[in-house]
Amino acid sequence: MERLTYDDDLFLRMECVLGVPVVNQIVWRFDRPVALDALESMWNLLAAGPIDRSVRRSRVPGARDSWTSARRAADPVFIGSPIARAAVEQWIEDEAAVTLDPIEGPAWRLSATSVQEGGTVVSLVGSHVVGDGGALTSAAAAALSGRAVPDDFAPVEQGSESAIAHIGADLADGVGRIGAALSGAARALGRTAVEAVRARSTSSADAGSSAPTTDKDRPRVIVAPAEGTWRPSTVVVDCLSADWSAAAARKGGSSNSLLVAVVLGILTGSGRITTQDRVRVALPVSTRTAGDRRANATSGVSIQVDGGGEYRDDLGAIRASSKQAFTTQADRTVTTTFELLKPLMQVLPDAIVAKLAASGSAPLCLCSNLGARGVALRAIGGVDATAVAMRSITQNTDVALLRRTGGGVSAWWNESGERATLCVTGLDPDSFPSKQHLRGLVGAEFERWGLTPEFW
Repeated sequence: MERLTYDDDLFLRMECVLGVPVVNQIVWRFDRPVALDALESMWNLLAAGPIDRSVRRSRVPGARDSWTSARRAADPVFIGSPIARAAVEQWIEDEAAVTLDPIEGPAWRLSATSVQEGGTVVSLVGSHVVGDGGALTSAAAAALSGRAVPDDFAPVEQGSESAIAHIGADLADGVGRIGAALSGAARALGRTAVEAVRARSTSSADAGSSAPTTDKDRPRVIVAPAEGTWRPSTVVVDCLSADWSAAAARKGGSSNSLLVAVVLGILTGSGRITTQDRVRVALPVSTRTAGDRRANATSGVSIQVDGGGEYRDDLGAIRASSKQAFTTQADRTVTTTFELLKPLMQVLPDAIVAKLAASGSAPLCLCSNLGARGVALRAIGGVDATAVAMRSITQNTDVALLRRTGGGVSAWWNESGERATLCVTGLDPDSFPSKQHLRGLVGAEFERWGLTPEFW
């Protein structure tokens, strides 16, 4: 019986306990029509692949939830009414807002619409519970190549459907996980005590240093309404891949370090951070391997970047610190305190999770570099897309939630041949009060780096 991992459980709790589902979305933009039979073939292969599954919730305390075959088949390919070119962004937003259900199903949706001025837009949306961004792109790439199962994301083994067998397996898993939770918590507590002693021994040397001003030290300027539903602004923009690479190389950087610099510039331009701030940048990292059955196989590292303008002249520091962080993350001999506590966090009841979530926060700066994944996704039915966009979206957000969690900017970048596509979401309703405002900040930052933006 295949059990949910800690990361799978995290996204399930966000949906079931907190009421804020997270979905991943891939969008294709074509300048020509895409045949319906090609989309139906893609749908059939996705339906036979690893994202077409459901969660079976356990009733045994401590036992992890498990995977089962999809309880309800995904709806057929949805073909919307033709839309105007100016309505493409809104159509994409509406598709990202569809209701998915990782427990009862369906957990994904494939849809398309034609553009009145010519072309087609296609969207694939999947619940983050059943697959992270890497899983969704792998499943889509496999389907487009005529295969249901990707090399790096395999279907789970379903096991027995007997209720008695489920209860017995859950009891055994519950006992084992409670033991793992207690052991991990004990090790984490011991490590924390050692770290506290070390910190005390060096505190006198650090006492005279001054901490940089942080966002929490400044009063918030209220721009958005005081309360109510709020959909964060998202902008999708293309440029030539060669131009992006050249802009990075001119400043001694890579595509990834330029991504970090661009997002920091957007944050600074919004007024959310100042040039005096030292910013923590979150960088997701895929840990997926061949034949992986995990729905979510993404870890992450973080780096610290000074908000001053030095990085605009030299990307070398961002590049070096990112490389060091990736190297440390890849070292399997190192077990972090967070890893030790994962078993404990997964066995906590929903009611406790809900209370703990009250103090949760979102990243100020998240930069997800998906590399050249768009290349394998580029063609549907022999028609090449002009660009492919990928992103993650939190649904059912409101002003109070976004202000409390304190998010800033989340960005996803990928290449699909000669085009590089960036999706930028402003999670702060006051710093990014509208799509037009965010688009202006993105456009200004592209021009600062000598890039020509082509907005969707």
